[in-house]
Order: sequence, then structure tokens, then C-alpha cells
Amino acid sequence: MGRKSLKVRAAKALLLWGPVLGQMALIFYFSAQPSGSSVLEQFPVSASVGHLGGYFLLGLFLYRAINRGSFAWKLRTALLTMACGLIYAASDEFHQLFVPGREATLTDIGFDALGILIFLLLVRGREAILKG
Repeated sequence: MGRKSLKVRAAKALLLWGPVLGQMALIFYFSAQPSGSSVLEQFPVSASVGHLGGYFLLGLFLYRAINRGSFAWKLRTALLTMACGLIYAASDEFHQLFVPGREATLTDIGFDALGILIFLLLVRGREAILKG
């Protein structure tokens, strides 16, 4: 394999997985804010909507990366997306145990899962519409 081929593969991997890592970093940043932080207080939506939206985007980016840039429906990709998203959600809640004034809750993981599920249902619905 030549150097050019390796560079192309690295660039493709970065384009696919960069948004996933970026969204994970953004979620981590918000989770690392202590209770009462100005960052959390000034956020324009409720915590539940933040969880839902943040994990909707994580689901989108994960699905795209796992499916190599495609949004075509694949059950295996959907299951991997949900599994990876839930593992990250659980690890994020665990992380919050160490942040002053924050706690881990199953409710938050539920909103995270719902965000991913809504994305997956949209992908599935889109596929059904396209197939007629």
C-alpha cells in the first residue's frame, strides 16, 4: 500500500469519525460542568432536550461513520449505533458522579436513548418512503 493510499484512507476515516469524536467531546464538556455553572444555566434548552438533541446528533454521526458515509438503512448499523451510543451515555453518567453537584441518572440515559432512537426511526422512515 502506497503512502498516498494511506493518506486517503486516513482522510476518509477522519471525515467519518471526526464528527463522532467532536460530538462526544461536546457532550463530555457539558457533563463536566458543575451544578450551577454559567454554561449550564445559560444553555437555551432544558437538560432533557439537551440530552435528546445531543444524542440525536451522536446517533447521526455514529450511523454515518459505521455505515461508511451512507444513510441507507441497515439493521446491523442501527443496532451498533444504539449500542455504541448507550455505552457512551452510561460512561458519561458515570463521569458525572465525579463532577461537583452532578449525579448519574437512568432518566438521562433514557433521554439519550430516545434521541438516538428518534434518529434511527427517521432513517428507517426515509428508507421506507424511498422504496415506495
